[in-house]
Amino acid sequence: MLQVQSNPATRIRLIPNFCTLPVALSMALAMELVALCFTLGGSVRSGGFVQTLVLLSVYLQWIGLCGAAILCWLRRFLTIARPGLVFFVCWGALVMAVMLLSNLAWSIGTHPRWGVLDPNEPRLWFVLRHSAIAAIVAVLLLRYFWTRHQWREQVRAESESRYQALNARIRPHFLFNALNSLAALISLRPAEAEGLVEDLADVFRASLEKPGQMAPLVDEISICNAYLRIEKARLDERLNVEWDIPEDLLSHPVPSLIIQPLVENAVHHGVSKRRDGGTIQVRARRSMGEVLLEVSNPIPPQDEERVEDGHRGNQVAVDNIASRLGLIYGERGRVELGIEEGLYKARLFLPA
Repeated sequence: MLQVQSNPATRIRLIPNFCTLPVALSMALAMELVALCFTLGGSVRSGGFVQTLVLLSVYLQWIGLCGAAILCWLRRFLTIARPGLVFFVCWGALVMAVMLLSNLAWSIGTHPRWGVLDPNEPRLWFVLRHSAIAAIVAVLLLRYFWTRHQWREQVRAESESRYQALNARIRPHFLFNALNSLAALISLRPAEAEGLVEDLADVFRASLEKPGQMAPLVDEISICNAYLRIEKARLDERLNVEWDIPEDLLSHPVPSLIIQPLVENAVHHGVSKRRDGGTIQVRARRSMGEVLLEVSNPIPPQDEERVEDGHRGNQVAVDNIASRLGLIYGERGRVELGIEEGLYKARLFLPA
């Protein structure tokens, strides 16, 4: 029988993380809106609107703060229960908290020193009335937070799936082109080809085993160097590479396998098509809150018109890179392609 094991990291996401500042601020805003609604809907004496709003705000914000702390504490324990039970436990915990806080509020508010509550109202009725209101409001607020949380989790999961699919298309592209280069080299220099096969295996294994979707820039440079060693063995003196990477950017995180496809395009659709070869330039710099990564290569004479029309080389790799940047950075990450000073340049703009 097939047994399905649930992932604790996934189960804990049933409860929104009320420990984080954005969720806590959302809770505070919701409490303030509830206070405003109760103030507007109640019978307020002339000139007492502000006083009533302030008192309700303090009371409800205190309830919201305590409620968020309770949900934050419960989050670590409710990891194996069904979603319905988790929702009910959280709802019950909020109602119980309101019962305790309203009891405390009645004791303070009816004290002669403060006199903000009617001392003739029974304590039990005050607590029950506020608990009933809390039960209704808690259902609405929890439903809102749950729905928003589940929507974000769904978007995150779909983005992760799309990212992995795009990576799965780029990695074989890298492998197949490298193997084709090695196949051409085997008949010429078999001993050198054997060493390059081992180099390729190590680099490709490292790229598959790397956790997450980000890597230091220095790791991406290492992958590019390994690939370029293979192409250097095939193209010999026709291929030259110039690196201009500031040392302070070597540890900057970038999406994995984001530069190598551009270098591969520069080799296969630029340098390798020129009789005299050419130089590939890879630059990085920080500017205006962004990190710019640029790969440039000379254009084959017979391809200049086609390049200017925007039909250069393998557009699939460039499209995949643009899609991956969009999934990770949104509109802050982008790709620009164009010709400057007789060179074809591919630029990646990443948030710094």
